[in-house]
Amino acid sequence: MIGTLEQMIKDMEHGVYDFTKDGKCSSCGSCCSRYLPLSSKELKEIKRYVKKHHIKPKEHIFPTTEPMLDMTCPFRDEENKICTIYQQRPQICRSFLCSNPKNGIWATKREFHAKYRVVDMRKEIWEE
Repeated sequence: MIGTLEQMIKDMEHGVYDFTKDGKCSSCGSCCSRYLPLSSKELKEIKRYVKKHHIKPKEHIFPTTEPMLDMTCPFRDEENKICTIYQQRPQICRSFLCSNPKNGIWATKREFHAKYRVVDMRKEIWEE
């Protein structure tokens, strides 16, 4: 649960990153990544969903003097704090909640990474 700044710093020092609010996702986007392990079926369904709904990739780069790689999921709409493919989001996204025990989170990540190929969402969906 989001608490005091002091508690958040203490939690982060101990490897705990719980950004939930009242036990539910706060939509902070901290877990949204450009690189995700996906099944071929999931990738195909996401492509179909993106095409059907005319979804464009979101940019998450702040103006800097050096070009930076946008590592945030291209479906993460920061302004509205939503996932633009929420109805068709990948299984790894469906199963994740940052308040879960850290060892459980890592076990789930290892399981998905062992089963599926890691996909660059920008390249695979929009060939960027």
